Amino acid sequence: MLVIVTKYPPKSALQSLGHGWQLLFASFKRLGKVKLVRDIGQATIQHPDAKPYIHDILLSMVLAECATAKSDFEKNKVSQGFEAIARAQSLLRSKKSLEKISLLSKIDKTKTMCECLIASELTDLKLEEAFTLFLLGKGNEAAVVEKLQKLDGNKNQLIQSLCKQGDLKLALQIFPHEPNPSQQTCELLILSCIRQDSLYDGLDVHRHLVDGGWDQDPFLATKLIEMYSELDSIDNARKVFDKTHKRTIYMWNALFRALSLVGHGTEVLDLYRQMNTIGVSSDRFTYTYVLKACVVSECLCSLLQKGKEIHGHILRHGYGAHVHVTTTLLDMYARFGCVSYASSVFDQMQNRNVVSWSAMIACYAKNGRPYEALELFRKMILEAPDLFPNSVTMVSVLQACAALAALEQGKFIHGYILRRGLDSTLPVMSSLITMYARCGKLELGQQVFNMIKKKDVVSWNSLISSYGIHGYGKRAIQIFEDMINHGVSPSHISFVSVLGACSHEGLVEEGKVIFKSMVREHGLYPSIEQYACMVDLLGRANRLDEAAKVIEDMRIEPGAQVWGALLGSCRIHCNVELAERASKKLFELEPRNAGNYVLLADIYAEAKMWDEVKRVKKNLEARELQKVPGRSWIEVKRKIYSFDSVDEFNPQLEQLHALLGEMSIEMKERGYKPQTRVVLYDLDEEEKERIILGHSEKLAVAFGLINTKNGETIRISKNLRLCEDCHYVTKFISKFTNREILVRDVNRFHHFRDGVCSCGDYW
Repeated sequence: MLVIVTKYPPKSALQSLGHGWQLLFASFKRLGKVKLVRDIGQATIQHPDAKPYIHDILLSMVLAECATAKSDFEKNKVSQGFEAIARAQSLLRSKKSLEKISLLSKIDKTKTMCECLIASELTDLKLEEAFTLFLLGKGNEAAVVEKLQKLDGNKNQLIQSLCKQGDLKLALQIFPHEPNPSQQTCELLILSCIRQDSLYDGLDVHRHLVDGGWDQDPFLATKLIEMYSELDSIDNARKVFDKTHKRTIYMWNALFRALSLVGHGTEVLDLYRQMNTIGVSSDRFTYTYVLKACVVSECLCSLLQKGKEIHGHILRHGYGAHVHVTTTLLDMYARFGCVSYASSVFDQMQNRNVVSWSAMIACYAKNGRPYEALELFRKMILEAPDLFPNSVTMVSVLQACAALAALEQGKFIHGYILRRGLDSTLPVMSSLITMYARCGKLELGQQVFNMIKKKDVVSWNSLISSYGIHGYGKRAIQIFEDMINHGVSPSHISFVSVLGACSHEGLVEEGKVIFKSMVREHGLYPSIEQYACMVDLLGRANRLDEAAKVIEDMRIEPGAQVWGALLGSCRIHCNVELAERASKKLFELEPRNAGNYVLLADIYAEAKMWDEVKRVKKNLEARELQKVPGRSWIEVKRKIYSFDSVDEFNPQLEQLHALLGEMSIEMKERGYKPQTRVVLYDLDEEEKERIILGHSEKLAVAFGLINTKNGETIRISKNLRLCEDCHYVTKFISKFTNREILVRDVNRFHHFRDGVCSCGDYW
């Protein structure tokens, strides 16, 4: 406790206070400040010329409450005081304490109530400290700091109050002069450094803690780790941890979290192993952070097994029923693409919250199981009516609708979003844009975009990408330029979207200009994704040498996306030599990706290199890899129907094959030649024709013709690239049946109408 009235207030100060000493006495007595009452009373006797207006100055400071001060003013009919507090309240409410003090010398002395309010708004200060600030405020700012530093007694309350008021600068000037700072004082200083995003001040606080020996306090050391994590100084966070002798589980967890946030997953797992070795018991937060560490490292394949081991630890230590731990475990398996493991964890959960449901829905949506995602969402609505889906849930549900091109389902979900009031969140609105575009309703996506009042870069990216997948590259470029003109800086994703749009329409030169502008105009260095877009853009245009040169000149190591783009281009143009080079790299980077082997086999098959096809297939079998089966979906009357080339369970299957057989005969009469080169097997032509006639997209088109009204648009989505034969057949069917058919494959949209495709046979 500070004792500041060891001398009577100076005559000049008392003269500025006014009259009303009796009210001051009453106020101090209510607060039990007997000594202060006696001291001020003596000062009053010694300075009778002081105008007794003191209650106007000190009442609200003492009471620290404007409403109470106002009441006292009204009771005593002191109009000047009431007017002053009303003016000062609006004038100084947002000012910080040091700014308030500095204003004292500028305020009209007849309006001394303002001075009172300045002190009173330091509501966390005790009476003596508030009165000290009031008197010190008569001088300049430097004098205030100097006198505060020299105050006798405990300064912890004063430092804490300044931190709460946001005056970190003044608090740090006083802090070194407090020989025994409390734990709470140090914590507030650390938190203030985080709030003000000041690493410089954080280092200053840390230095004082080290000088005083308080850095070995486990609680404060934990707070320092958290501070350095928030201020993006992970090396300093690790140094704090390494130099602390007594480490609590909270400190371990703080470092795990800090390292996970910056992608140091392997380091987290090494520390976790050390922690177990020395016998520190994990808690639910430990498991949450360690599981997240498994999926933030680049070496995901090697960490999956580690994640499974941690799963075992969780079960052995009794955390298998904890909702937060199991939800994180589910999310880990989802990110590894282990849908069956994630589903098993979800099914065994006894208590599920909205995060658990959302994580499982997202797992299905992001791992090629959109139908299951929608079914689980329906199950959530029915089985957990007390849980309300949030914006995260709806983003995944919309993603599933988009993957299935389920327009009617998407419209229903849009209505649900409006009823739940979730349409105000930008991620949901951006997902709606994408959903409508991927369902073939680009104009509805544009309408949603127009409804967004404050558009962010994600919203713009969604619209750019939407026009791109429909083949409107020039329009996508125009939107990209509009975004920049509206003051929204493009992100790396913006360039992926616009370069992808250029690729779909073959706008090579425009794409090259945009790619170069990344660094020159926007200060963004290309990442793997942008390089992959450029390779795809050049490769599709049969400028494979240029595409290979882009890879050679990359400033970073080419990843699987880049080599995959080159291999895909080699498939389009049947370049065996370059395909072998690209596939060799891909087999090293993605040894478990069956798609790369299949793509190379496709190229060999087109070149009629059947021995090489057999060799690649043997490699697939030796590695126990399976080709991803082609699958197509169609929505009829708000129900999703799935088809694959080996589907034997559809009750209309015989009818579908009969219809396709009739159309095949009709097409051959008009010059159709089946593109049997897409078949990877060295079979006779008749057998190859039978195989390609059963492709999933053909079955879906036939199903749409049978089960929709004449003239109704047929919308189909496919999980792989549309093959040449299906593309040719769908063009014919659109003309033969006078139907518009929309097919979205893994790359883009194909609008078939009157025997013509919107892609211009460039895909």
